[in-house]
Amino acid sequence: MNFLKASFSKTTKIITKTVLASFAGLLISTTAMAQGNAANGQKLFTQSKCNQCHTTSVYTKPDRKVTSLAALEAQVRRCDSNLNTNWFDDEIHDVTAYLNQQYYKF
Repeated sequence: MNFLKASFSKTTKIITKTVLASFAGLLISTTAMAQGNAANGQKLFTQSKCNQCHTTSVYTKPDRKVTSLAALEAQVRRCDSNLNTNWFDDEIHDVTAYLNQQYYKF
């Protein structure tokens, strides 16, 4: 009986440590993803055709459609697709960080 108790306790500790490590890794990667590199984002934004469809007033109007950081990233992804800029995920995060820093302030 003591053997089973010790074995169960050891297994529980291993599972707990694995789950906690996974959550910590997820938290770190999500935080890094959300931050991005705003300076690189500005370069990408300037080099692309972002202002071809709209002016920057779309970012500052009172009734803007983007109301969260997740919605901003989703919008940047739609624009990336529409303009065929073919940005990688890190570049999308960079542009999102730039727009958030410059206009949205989420």
